[in-house]
Amino acid sequence: MQLFLTARRSRFGAAQAPRAGLFKSVTRRILADLGQLWEQNRLLWCVLAFAAGITAYVLLPQEPNTLAVVALSGAVIALTVKQHRRGTLAAWALVLCAILCGVTAMTVRTALVDAPRLTEPVIGSGTGTVARAESTRRGQRWIVDKLSWDNTRRSDLPRRIRLSVPDTSQAGPGDRIRFRARLFPPAGPVRPGGYDFSFRAYFQGLGATGFSFGPPDILDPAQTTLSIRRLIDNGRQEIAAQIRALLPAGDASALVVALLVGDRSGLSEEGEEALRAAGLAHVLAISGLHMALFAGGAFAAVLFLLSFSERAALSLPTHRIAACVALVAAIVYLGLSGASVATQRSFIMIALVFLGILTGRRGLTLRSVALAGLALLVLGPERLFYPGFQMSFAAVLCLVAVYEGWVAKPDKRVHRQPRRGVPLHIASKTGTWIGGLLITSLVAGAATGFIGAYHFGRVAPMGLAGNMLGMPVFSLLVMPAGVLALVLMPFGLASLPLSLMAWALDLLLAIAAWTASLSETAIGFGGEGQVVPPSAMATGVAVAALFSGLLLKGPLKGVALLPAALAAALFVAARPPDITISERGKLLAAYDRHGVLKVNARRSSFGAQAMLEQAGLGEREFAHHKMAADQIRCDDKGCVVHAFAAERGPGLGAAPLAIALPASPSALLADCRFADVIVTDLVAPADCEAALVLDGPKRKLFGAVSIWLEPPRQPAARPDGLTGTSAGLAKVGQFQTKTSESAETRNAAGPKPVIIRVKTARSAPPRPWHR
Repeated sequence: MQLFLTARRSRFGAAQAPRAGLFKSVTRRILADLGQLWEQNRLLWCVLAFAAGITAYVLLPQEPNTLAVVALSGAVIALTVKQHRRGTLAAWALVLCAILCGVTAMTVRTALVDAPRLTEPVIGSGTGTVARAESTRRGQRWIVDKLSWDNTRRSDLPRRIRLSVPDTSQAGPGDRIRFRARLFPPAGPVRPGGYDFSFRAYFQGLGATGFSFGPPDILDPAQTTLSIRRLIDNGRQEIAAQIRALLPAGDASALVVALLVGDRSGLSEEGEEALRAAGLAHVLAISGLHMALFAGGAFAAVLFLLSFSERAALSLPTHRIAACVALVAAIVYLGLSGASVATQRSFIMIALVFLGILTGRRGLTLRSVALAGLALLVLGPERLFYPGFQMSFAAVLCLVAVYEGWVAKPDKRVHRQPRRGVPLHIASKTGTWIGGLLITSLVAGAATGFIGAYHFGRVAPMGLAGNMLGMPVFSLLVMPAGVLALVLMPFGLASLPLSLMAWALDLLLAIAAWTASLSETAIGFGGEGQVVPPSAMATGVAVAALFSGLLLKGPLKGVALLPAALAAALFVAARPPDITISERGKLLAAYDRHGVLKVNARRSSFGAQAMLEQAGLGEREFAHHKMAADQIRCDDKGCVVHAFAAERGPGLGAAPLAIALPASPSALLADCRFADVIVTDLVAPADCEAALVLDGPKRKLFGAVSIWLEPPRQPAARPDGLTGTSAGLAKVGQFQTKTSESAETRNAAGPKPVIIRVKTARSAPPRPWHR
């Protein structure tokens, strides 16, 4: 028996030895690949850690002390440098230092841009200097700074505002103006997690927004400040005027203006919607594609011209000369296009590419993308949260990862028999170009699709088809004609290239309209591609999964399955709120008894669209989602809204949650006895019996509110023979919700939905951009 056991153990150990050796070998290989990946992209990981630090700062529950953060960051940086000189710096220590630097950069930036902000609407008059002017479909919009207010001693009056003025206003950047206007504090999100204008306004130094009563008066022209911005704006306006004079009015001419000088005000809503539904809206944002085609076209043109001279081709560094000319062209296009964040990023990228040509190094790498991102984030850390920044860098990171993967693969063409014949050569090149366009559209569409779904609640279901059909027209006809038009415009010869550009854009719009129609007829997306917006975490994890899957090589690609699975779980678990209440408390969205989301707005507005968007509904569906008389009732004392849980429990009663919006003190006292949720500008009494009270002080502190409900639970039998829940308080988020026995027993229709989660747009205490 002992001999049998000994033999069995020996065979078992012999079988386990190869398995253990295989496990160690695979582990060693993975660790080696991770180490190589770290060494190859160390700057990229540090920039991503820097971005993580910026995000961590925004997620802090309250504002940190600036001096303490700077002191801690300085000490950690000094320690990191010391360890680096000794050669003992660990990777995790460098990443931790980068995270802390991100926190510090955002903390310092927040302290530096702090400026007076309005706390309530006012009507005032004063003088100021127009810093920037832009046109919109509704008129002109100016940024006015260096303000001097009339007859007031208020300390909260801003030094910089955004003012909407009539189309007849004649002032431009640098002009000193006098105005009278109604001003409002920068608006917060309409719903928690939605677009937060107050955040952007804070970092732009805007203390108020509003509109002027009539066109502002221009003061003495001698006070006008001449600046580079004014000269550039004048040049942009002159080019736009020439384009409009040479081309017939329409979406094509408006697109020409938008692509060459960055003014999109003339484009109709129908044309913009068609481009968006077809996945071609990215052509409106002047970014890497436009900059590459513009500067790349200048580079190719200079090389072509120099090739006609044998002396120049043989004795001069033609590629370096062309790179210098292309850099100048990129700078000119940066100024003409308005220098948006996406354009700044693309300019830095294209500049690095041409600098690589000048220095004999490859410029299009993940390192150059990281450098461009770091430069923009150091100058403005808040840009990390702008949709344009996120979509631009997500697309470029993924595309460069694919490009570097192609470059790293060995070229097997040297082992193949060379193709013979011009037709086969042309067919091969055409197939390669089409394949590259397909991969680019797939990768960039996936990277930006997640982010677009999060910010805008929509996707382009036929975006791949739209890009495959439209981008050849844009790349081969539109932008080359635009470059030629700008070159020939000073000589009065721009008519022909502008006409070609307009014709190509008409073709692009026709392709967009046809592709958008497929979304509605073939797929049934309703034409707008609306989806329920995913959470920020789900979006970030999904983009990380895509990028890691493209970047990692060999067995490491399996690591990308982990964030992909997590993102899928988060997408599935996402659930829109059952009730949403706007910052001002006037706009409310809730589900009716049929499980349909309804809003209490009479007409479509930005706020109503934002509330419908969270349930995956588009603007076209507004008419079908207005509250009916059986859900909302109003009189001179206020309104009462009935809200239901979107998910119903089987076999339970359909008693609604009563939301009261009292407008008078007497109505507030009555609603405190009978309503479940109170929303009012008044101050509610401390003994208000409503389950959730959102009175004036609370809404001013917390802003917009979202509420999640769960189906009503079956009432439990009690010893006294009654049914219901016991009275008491429950903590939900930052609120105390009451469960009242008397409120339960007076509802004969059955048990009501239960509030399980409350999310607010602002934290307490509020961060600087919400004060």
